[in-house]
Amino acid sequence: MAKNYYDVLGVSKQASDQDIKRAYRKLAKQYHPDVNKDPGAQDKFKAIQEAFDVLSDPEKKANYDRYGSAEGPTFGGGTYSGDGYGEGSAQFEDLFRQFGGGSRTTSRTFGFEDMFGSFFNQTVEEDLDETVRVNVPLSQLTKEAKVSLRLQSGTVNVKIPQGAYEGQKLRLKGKGSKVGQSGDRGDVYVELHFTDDETYHREGANVITVKRLRPLAFLDGTEVIVATLDGGRVKLKVKPGSRPGQRMRIPGRGFMTTSKVRSDLFVQLEVDLPLDAAHRSVYEQLER
Repeated sequence: MAKNYYDVLGVSKQASDQDIKRAYRKLAKQYHPDVNKDPGAQDKFKAIQEAFDVLSDPEKKANYDRYGSAEGPTFGGGTYSGDGYGEGSAQFEDLFRQFGGGSRTTSRTFGFEDMFGSFFNQTVEEDLDETVRVNVPLSQLTKEAKVSLRLQSGTVNVKIPQGAYEGQKLRLKGKGSKVGQSGDRGDVYVELHFTDDETYHREGANVITVKRLRPLAFLDGTEVIVATLDGGRVKLKVKPGSRPGQRMRIPGRGFMTTSKVRSDLFVQLEVDLPLDAAHRSVYEQLER
């Protein structure tokens, strides 16, 4: 066979129709050009679609399994004579027997009818999968975190993996609300989207966090510890004479983008001024 459609979908030759459909849906969502921008994804998607078109069609699948081609055997230019089939008769007999015929005589009577009936009476593929959009605060990406989802099939806790990226879909197998003809439930795909919170906010693809320092820290310099969105911690050295509003860049320690590249994290320095009565006299002296 020029192409192994079973290998393309990652299933065995003994896979059921449902197994083939599940494998196709999973791969098609993974490599669809609107979702996957990696080089080669479009060609991979076309190969997946071609494999499914053949293996989901009973007639094409039967031809492919027997002859290595969805179109079936290539017949020679033999002539019909009497009760014989001429050249290529064995191939016709095998083809008709494959679709329900028996001997050469019964194949003539029922073979084509069974073959076309198989083509026109295919079951419509069921789409049982669902997608749920979940907003994840950026702070939760710095540690092992879970979100609780209430689905029709029950409440589930979904772990947010380290390295999760914007728009990523996490599959919950068999947790859908739709039940197919076979009795199997569809899958739920949890689509992750990151949201700003009190600690982190986004500016474009980058992430900003604020560190507040006492006035003397700006004059004398200091060190600060910053939690990064990949779950790590970075020590930064603030130079003497730094100014409020100044930003310090930590490259590649922001959130994971759709292209699976981490954005940058910027630490914005601000002044932490005590606002109690005990410090009032100090502020008054500074204003004189």
